[in-house]
Amino acid sequence: MLSFDEILTRYIGEFGWYQRWVMFLLCGAEIPVGFHMLLAVFLAASPAHHCTVPGLQTVKQCRPVGVALDMSIPWTENEQGDRTYSRCERYDLPDGSFNMSSTAFWQHHSPENLSAGGTIGCDRGWEYDCTTYTSTIVTEWDLVCSSNWLRQLTTALYMVGSLFGAVVFGDLADRFGRRPALLSCLLLQLVFGVATTFAPNLVLFVIFRFFVGAATAGVIIVTAVTAAEFVGPSERVKVGVLRPVFYAVGGMIMAGVAYGVRDWRKLQLALSLPNLLYIPYYWWLPESPRWLLSRDKAKAKEIILMMAKTNGVNLPSHVLEEKLEEDPVKEDATEPEEKPRHHTILDLLRTPNMRMKTFIIFSIWFVNSCVFYGVSLNITDLSGNVHVNFLISVAVEVPAYASLLFLQERLGRKVPVLLLELLTGVGLIITAALPPGSLRVTVAMISKFCITSGAQAVIIYTVELFPTVARNIGMGSSSMVSRVGSTIAPFTWLLADVWRPAPFLLFGVMTTVAGLLCMLLPETKGLRLPQTLGDGEEFGKGVTERMIDSALTTLKLRKGNDDA
Repeated sequence: MLSFDEILTRYIGEFGWYQRWVMFLLCGAEIPVGFHMLLAVFLAASPAHHCTVPGLQTVKQCRPVGVALDMSIPWTENEQGDRTYSRCERYDLPDGSFNMSSTAFWQHHSPENLSAGGTIGCDRGWEYDCTTYTSTIVTEWDLVCSSNWLRQLTTALYMVGSLFGAVVFGDLADRFGRRPALLSCLLLQLVFGVATTFAPNLVLFVIFRFFVGAATAGVIIVTAVTAAEFVGPSERVKVGVLRPVFYAVGGMIMAGVAYGVRDWRKLQLALSLPNLLYIPYYWWLPESPRWLLSRDKAKAKEIILMMAKTNGVNLPSHVLEEKLEEDPVKEDATEPEEKPRHHTILDLLRTPNMRMKTFIIFSIWFVNSCVFYGVSLNITDLSGNVHVNFLISVAVEVPAYASLLFLQERLGRKVPVLLLELLTGVGLIITAALPPGSLRVTVAMISKFCITSGAQAVIIYTVELFPTVARNIGMGSSSMVSRVGSTIAPFTWLLADVWRPAPFLLFGVMTTVAGLLCMLLPETKGLRLPQTLGDGEEFGKGVTERMIDSALTTLKLRKGNDDA
């Protein structure tokens, strides 16, 4: 039988009506990914808060009472006269009811003498501003001050779940098929998403979210593979760009839902129940014929015939005729046939050029994931309406993905990655330096556009850099490294407690370094891609030496001009 790619290109069509139907189903499955991957922005939001003061009303109708805070909470004042109140300390006031409207009270007390007793921690709990959120996991379980790290931990463990799911469901999809793996992931998203809604404590919340993360990563992996397997070679880049767009669509839908639903439990439920809409996938979603060709050729033929019929093609009968799969045994053969070698990550690290390229690729994947999720999950750090900011931040991803169709065809693979990384770095460093305001938000959104496009561009670039015999292990290892970056991302925002601009500055430096490292990699567009490990070692050899020689020559010329 002809290869599946030959059947698509010569007879059925690389992207006919059947493939469009499958892409519709797969892109639809990506929408909940946009919900769950970024849901922590609203679930774990930390609204303004201050210590509860016994006997004193410091909040009225969700808004702080200024005169009450002045006398009970330490504060600082900026040049504009705006006061910032301590979130983790209060004055050590005497117990009792404070009737601040009473003239007699203020005859005997003043803010100065009330604060004379010094400060203590929030021993009676916290009061929260509820104008933006009526409830989050932070307000319900007091994940602030000394417990603030637990808030970051909930997101980090979700990302660990994503790493777990990428490994487990990727393997299950190879063993049992793409269809059962994807259906299982969508079911687990529903079950554990609803279970998260009713989590009675933080421990169970984290456990349920871990499995939601695992199922969500499984959806990403399986839909990406299945989409690529249903279309012809010339359509894979387009499909690879189209599918993540629906991740962004999911994020935009979530922004609207979160605007109307301000309670975290109701929001979690509202974004989990839509998975019930995927029940018809049990009947609608076909198995990948490319996977079936190695498992069940009869079933594969049925799907191929259905594809041809839907695409309006009369498939010649000889196309699906079987050929002898084994070569005739040679009579003079004295040695058994050598089995294909199973490659590991160590094979990519044995030789110097391949080792250098591998480490650079790992570094770029790590940085991209850390920065992408670091910025996306903390969009609330920017001034302005959090729901509008979040909507804009996910909306910019749509043109970011679409731009790759132009950039990588016109500029190659290397230059877009290099430029996008450098632009992200410069943009985030500028963001760190700007004061709160619309200009800072604008620069941050441009940076989000660049890191989104750059992260997707490096995936396509990486596929072409690794040799064919070790491409799967190279891509899998890169994905695992990126998951480590997304796991660390939430904790980088603890630096903001020390210095507010620190996270943006760190992200800017990281992406700038990643862009500079990209200069040491070879271009791949239009070149014969490496097949063996030996090809991989020779591919792009000397790029680093030429870069260093060029830099040294430039420095010598400048020094000579200065001396002259």
